[in-house]
Amino acid sequence: MSALIFLTVLGIIILYVGLTNRRKILAPAAIAGLLITLYLSFKDWGLGSKYFHDMVIFDNFSIAFNISMIIITILIFLFGIDYYKKMEQHVAEQYALMIFALTGAFLMTSFSNLIMLFLGIEILSIPLYILAGGKKASYRSNESSFKYFMLGSFATAFFLFGIALIYGASATFYLPEIKLYIAQFNGNLPPMVLVGLLFILIGVAFKVAAAPFHFWVPDVYEGAPTLVTAFMATVVKTAGFAAFYRLLSMGLLPLPGPLEKALWVMTGLSLLIGNLGALKQKNFKRLLAYSSIAHSGFIMLAMLSQHEVSASTILYYTFVYSIASVPLFIIFILVKRASTGLETLHIFQGLYKQKPWIAVFTTLFLMSLAGIPLTAGFLAKYQVFVLSISQGYIAISIFAILMAVIGIYYYFFVVREVFTETTESNPIIVSKLNAAVIIVCGIATVVLGIFVFNFPI
Repeated sequence: MSALIFLTVLGIIILYVGLTNRRKILAPAAIAGLLITLYLSFKDWGLGSKYFHDMVIFDNFSIAFNISMIIITILIFLFGIDYYKKMEQHVAEQYALMIFALTGAFLMTSFSNLIMLFLGIEILSIPLYILAGGKKASYRSNESSFKYFMLGSFATAFFLFGIALIYGASATFYLPEIKLYIAQFNGNLPPMVLVGLLFILIGVAFKVAAAPFHFWVPDVYEGAPTLVTAFMATVVKTAGFAAFYRLLSMGLLPLPGPLEKALWVMTGLSLLIGNLGALKQKNFKRLLAYSSIAHSGFIMLAMLSQHEVSASTILYYTFVYSIASVPLFIIFILVKRASTGLETLHIFQGLYKQKPWIAVFTTLFLMSLAGIPLTAGFLAKYQVFVLSISQGYIAISIFAILMAVIGIYYYFFVVREVFTETTESNPIIVSKLNAAVIIVCGIATVVLGIFVFNFPI
């Protein structure tokens, strides 16, 4: 709890620092604060502290996901030092809003009550609606913010309606009590309860960009500022899946038949739409958006397995996905600047000739997302497939493997461009901080691809 309180205070401090003329200390102060939050989170490991009449539980599950999200946010803020260098206004607000969103993410990993889950989702979402429209002079940025807000509002309405139906039937918001209430029906749920649970799943599925509730993802990822897109693709997705799994494990397992079928459909659609949609993309951010939808399908496959190591598999997958995605967004910004603002895949042409080491790391990160052996992404997908097959999900596992093969194809679209020479290329300027983030993430991708860090949480 101390980490959550400190994180909230940190966001307020960053806003006050923004009122001064000390812009140069904004990012260092935010990163230093996140490091302190990281230390406070480690201190809570193993305690299983409960607060507000057990509405919030900081157990090892929540702390592990919180630590993962803090590390990714630090990497994004290091990226932000160079990204916001030319931005004259509202830099403090950008950092503060991401910190406030992170506090919502903390609640999403530690709830045991549906009301706390709702608060976590809203505290996460409201700053993101603002951040998505951060480029006020850009039509696409304003459009992405509007779409995200409108569709997010609909998802929130479904979620609240679902909570109301569940409370009306069970007279409780507390997940363990809801689990006991559902268990007495032996899978034959009353229509009111079934509809309520489906509405809750719709609300959470929107946050993790799972099909068929994915329509906002390509436009929002494309239109939002790239730093915000990186935050949404990594931290927000991690928080969403932590909340999704906690909701299932604390309140719904073993899954009632209709809910299990609904998750099957969402998993299959996410894999299909994400991978096939990415095949025809020429815009790099839209390609990563559809890729994100596909990865949601793989993570949901781990959730479907309902095994004691499902949580650690999801944690490993989301972290591995994040440390490959953040540096790719950094590299995208670097080549975009050199190509006078274009966002197509062609801007990667000539990268190997200019910056061979960046080209190698770009290939490594794309290989990890594709699940090529000797990368962390391969081990993440391998664990998901082994887990799902061991639990008897043979058909959906085979389908997921086929979709993974398709994924290799469109990731190598980008690799092909990286190693294609061009006569029209401006110099690519890489700051020391950006280079450090790329190298650290590259090393982590290789190390995590050799050693499996899998433990019950």
